[in-house]
Amino acid sequence: MSYYTMSCQHCENPACVKVCPVGATYKDPETGVVRQDYDKCIGCRMCMAACPYTGVRSFNWEDPKYVLAFATGDAEVPAHQKHTVEKCTFCYQRISKGETPGCMVLCPGRARYFGDLDDPNSEVSQLIATREWKRLLPEKGTNPSVYYLV
Repeated sequence: MSYYTMSCQHCENPACVKVCPVGATYKDPETGVVRQDYDKCIGCRMCMAACPYTGVRSFNWEDPKYVLAFATGDAEVPAHQKHTVEKCTFCYQRISKGETPGCMVLCPGRARYFGDLDDPNSEVSQLIATREWKRLLPEKGTNPSVYYLV
């Protein structure tokens, strides 16, 4: 039995970017991260339909409800907006400052690694070079940037 966490695969050739009619989904040319501009998103969900990876995006049917009168956690995370699509951005607000994504910091099993795939000396590149790995749905032609070490 295997279990793979499912978040955005940050594809080299993302199907979601091609179908977004307003450019709300785009690929950051510097980092390669597939990003979402929540202020531009019109909630058409075409990106959700085009993505071959099930459950990667979520649609906000209503405004967020907070137990407190204000949101807690990372203050730099964009607020949820009603009738928009959301996805993992590798915590772009963190990586743009040289920090690691929150999921990597918080993973109790230390099972997540993040780094520059173009740098052969990075930890993530070294792991891919020396360990067996798998990428999801290679036949879809999206060339995902997420590798699962097996």
